[in-house]
Amino acid sequence: MFRDSKKISDISFIGSGISASFTILNFLDLIKNSPKLKNRISINLIDKFPEFHTGIPYGDRSGSTTLLITSLRNFLPEPELNKFILWLDANKEWLLKEFKNEGGILSEKWLAKNRVAIQNNKWKDLFIPRRFFGYYINEMVESNIRDLTNTNAIKVNYITAEVLNLSKKNNTYTITLGNNKQILSEKVILSVGSLPVNNLWKNEALIEEQNLMFVNTPYEPKLEVTLKNVNRFTKNRSHKETNVLIIGANASALEILYKLNDVSNAGDYIPNNFVFLSTQGRAPDAVIDKKRKKDFKPIHLIELQNANSLTAESIAEATFKDINLSDDIKLGAASTVDIISSAFGRLLEKLNESELEKFACFYGNEIGKKQRCAGVHYSNTIEMLKMDKRFEHIAGRFVDLEKKNNNYFLKYLDTNTGETKTYNKEFNLIFNCIGGKNLTQNDVPKLILNLIENGYCKPNKSKIGFHVNHNFEASSNLHVMGPLLAGNVIDNKAVWHVEHCGRIISISQILAKNIHNYFLEKDNNVEISQTKINCKEKESKKAYFEAITNKTDWDAFLNNIESYDFYHTYDYHKLSASETETPILLKYVNKEVQIGLPLLIRNIPNSDYKDATSVYGYVGPISKGVNASFDNFKFSKGITNYFNNNNIISVFSRLNPYIEFQHAILKNFGEIVPQGKVVNIDLSLDLDSQRKNYRNRLKTHINKARRLCTVKASSSHKDLQKFIELYNENMDRVNAKKYYYFSKAYFENILKSNDFETTILSVIDNESGEVIGASMFIATNSILQYHLSGSKNEYLHLMPTKLLIDEMRIIAKEKGCFNAFNLGGGLGGRDDDSLFHFKSSFSKDFKQFNLWKFVVNQEIYDELVEIHKVNANTDYFPNYRSNEII
Repeated sequence: MFRDSKKISDISFIGSGISASFTILNFLDLIKNSPKLKNRISINLIDKFPEFHTGIPYGDRSGSTTLLITSLRNFLPEPELNKFILWLDANKEWLLKEFKNEGGILSEKWLAKNRVAIQNNKWKDLFIPRRFFGYYINEMVESNIRDLTNTNAIKVNYITAEVLNLSKKNNTYTITLGNNKQILSEKVILSVGSLPVNNLWKNEALIEEQNLMFVNTPYEPKLEVTLKNVNRFTKNRSHKETNVLIIGANASALEILYKLNDVSNAGDYIPNNFVFLSTQGRAPDAVIDKKRKKDFKPIHLIELQNANSLTAESIAEATFKDINLSDDIKLGAASTVDIISSAFGRLLEKLNESELEKFACFYGNEIGKKQRCAGVHYSNTIEMLKMDKRFEHIAGRFVDLEKKNNNYFLKYLDTNTGETKTYNKEFNLIFNCIGGKNLTQNDVPKLILNLIENGYCKPNKSKIGFHVNHNFEASSNLHVMGPLLAGNVIDNKAVWHVEHCGRIISISQILAKNIHNYFLEKDNNVEISQTKINCKEKESKKAYFEAITNKTDWDAFLNNIESYDFYHTYDYHKLSASETETPILLKYVNKEVQIGLPLLIRNIPNSDYKDATSVYGYVGPISKGVNASFDNFKFSKGITNYFNNNNIISVFSRLNPYIEFQHAILKNFGEIVPQGKVVNIDLSLDLDSQRKNYRNRLKTHINKARRLCTVKASSSHKDLQKFIELYNENMDRVNAKKYYYFSKAYFENILKSNDFETTILSVIDNESGEVIGASMFIATNSILQYHLSGSKNEYLHLMPTKLLIDEMRIIAKEKGCFNAFNLGGGLGGRDDDSLFHFKSSFSKDFKQFNLWKFVVNQEIYDELVEIHKVNANTDYFPNYRSNEII
């Protein structure tokens, strides 16, 4: 079953639950339907339990009769929902037969209640058995694996073993298993699920003593075994009263209560009394009050909609107030959760990444605890027991068990009084259903502890998740998926609970795409060497060059450098590159000095040579450890060797006026050519001081525009389409060259990227309600860039672009994290045309904009100029491309 340990697998999944399964499904779908990978992908699926693809909730460990806590329509998003319903229709006969055989009296009631809906295939509003979905997902994964295995696109190994440790050497991970075997893997996906529960009393899974059974882990080895032990225990004391304590009020607690009452008609014993113990003292809500729901308003969150500045704390505070408001009028979470969640969700869209992370770490789960909902099948069990005076819910926290006369009494901390109390009846059967451990504890699984101690994973401030980058990596090529992603910002969204199936699906799509892109980039390397090239000087043995073409290493370098613009990011290079261009980051390291030069490598048509250029914008080298007196001899010599070794004969880059020491890096190396000036608004000044630098006429135009127009932030697909139309209309009006037109995918990918923050502002004419102008602004670190803009011809008299720049200036200042707002220069970098005149009306703080031109091989360069019959006197660089249409 194990692969030859000397071979290196491409991907290894540690944990094989739902998060791993959807990642695999999406990855396999990309292999089938996207550009094909040249090499077969080898995948290891490792799980300590012999059941794969389902995890605990949807597999055998939870049994065949436990039900979803939400309706099917709230459990799965489209299109997965429709696929699953079609599968249910085709398989319902055997599924329902198993459910009936395994269930008891409550399962019989469920079948009777939902019989008509099932016959008519109306599944969406049902709280179906979770095992149904487990069977479905297992079949989907196995089917896709089988199809791609048959085409030799993948090879999958199933490994049943516990992973104890992970180490890395030479870009390869060694995975150490509990059976002393080791596996080598290039990539690792840590998808182990939630952290295990805390053992509340003694350190054993199940403790059985006279008059007491204490279950710390109800689902290990599986719920069926636990219930058999419980049935044996309760039958032996059928002549005595049996009291049950369930600690916690989450989905597991409701499930245990339900199963204890879902006995068969064969005379199984049901305990006498049931008690819940939870901090809040209430069970998840199930009944929706449709009439009162219509009238409920989250007034505190609504008040924040027009606030000038928002923080994670202010949004959370307003949310708690609105939850308390619903409690005061006794309107349960089932009626208000959608309203409150939508209200704070809209506010979260306005937060920056730092505040979103705070919300994810400190507030998301706390809000969730106060908004718990469940299906009526679970709430009906509680109501039935209440009617018989056999159920009580205590607000408090477990402290200990006190033994008196061979009976066990609960000691708990009362939530309302803060006092330690002892419950007046003994308990005989106790279930631990509280939440899991956190990453600060020393008794977490050995693998998790080793990952932290060895520095491969760093817990974030949530204490239940690891910090990851935008590629879901805790370390290079070590990805995290599932619940351990809590406390991160993913796809510009705060993530605090990655157990909801819809959320798992959406996140897995992003991770699968990242993994597929990684292997696609390896295949399409266009012969660019990624090997480190040592510089040969005796005194610089530690100096080397490295050509980076993958996002992981590119991002890692930028994070280390810290001072860079969005034009330097991997995502911007990737979306800017044509099909014949390859993004590359040339990395130079020599002791404390690090330099990165991002470029696009291009094949020169009808030749064996290449050249390099920069993306549209302000790029040039970025660095760490460089100062104004930097000696660039070793750098220039080493990078020239690299260019020669890779047949690159010329290099061009537009330099960035905001990045320090670019001149020192490129001094006497090629040619630095002044191109013009760019206009900067100094955001370190207060708003009034900034506005004082405006020309008087500009102030008049902006004041007029503010009276007649409204500015709004745009985010929808419709807004983006409108922006594209306006931008293209603008380019048509000025007869722009083809170079200045972009594809729709270019704009869409800019908005999707997590490498930088993109804002589109639109101006709406108050009279007509029409969008008359829009601008795109992009921010990274302390630099804000005015990127692209467009206006409708017939509304140019309202000066919408002037209003948009002014509005973005105000927004940026309020955020407080930017020092510079670059408006750019004139056409082609000029500083003497009407465009520059327009921009300079905002500020007289001008910065020099330069180009860098370097001919690596003058002989070949001259030959190409002659072959292409171009004007040798043109300023265009490289000269031999001047006849190309741009």
